[in-house]
Amino acid sequence: MSPDRILDAFWERGLILLGDRVREEYALNTPIFIDLRHGLYDDLDLLHAVGRALHGKIFELAGDSPRPQQIVGIPDTATPLALAAALASRGTDRPLAYGQLRKKPAAYPGGQSGSSAYMGTCVAGRDITLIDDVIASGATKVWSTRFLREAGLEVARILVVVDREQGGDLGIREMGYPVFSLYRIRDVVAYYRERNMVDAQTAARALAHVERRRPSGAGPAGRTRHPQRPKKPPSAT
Repeated sequence: MSPDRILDAFWERGLILLGDRVREEYALNTPIFIDLRHGLYDDLDLLHAVGRALHGKIFELAGDSPRPQQIVGIPDTATPLALAAALASRGTDRPLAYGQLRKKPAAYPGGQSGSSAYMGTCVAGRDITLIDDVIASGATKVWSTRFLREAGLEVARILVVVDREQGGDLGIREMGYPVFSLYRIRDVVAYYRERNMVDAQTAARALAHVERRRPSGAGPAGRTRHPQRPKKPPSAT
């Protein structure tokens, strides 16, 4: 594998830990630990690099579509990621509009935005990419698509930095939302093993953990499905 500055920095800053490093840092008995909040946002160079990667991935996915692109981060972890991607797009011929979600709807007395969870403009015809740091269960993604829909915005795709490959994308895909990632956890483990950052036993334990946590209906690890998205996703219950 080619050198990857982002993965190298994640490892150096302890944002992704494997094996004994998890127990040393957090006293947790798990072979994999991911927390991009811990040391990403005080490293502006790394945050900018992740923002550029997200920006590039969005336009790779958009292809030749003439539709304007907008990015929204799931609060609070992905709010800085989305803003970093939008800022990285400035001065390029592929700009990203930016919007922001609150954790809870506003509680003002009334008005058009008095109870909205979304802060930003609502422009028809934009493709909305919903951003998060990881995907595990997928619950926050469902919540976020609902609030954006209530604000009049339809999500075109969901993009995460790391897919933990625990099947959290399955329910989201069934709702009609394509799910993508910059990295899959199996590829991350393989990268660290290839570069001798972890030994073979640590890598094997991490991969076995990933396989155990995959739901029975997920199919082989690493396989993705991209079903046709309905014109209007079903209302959340």
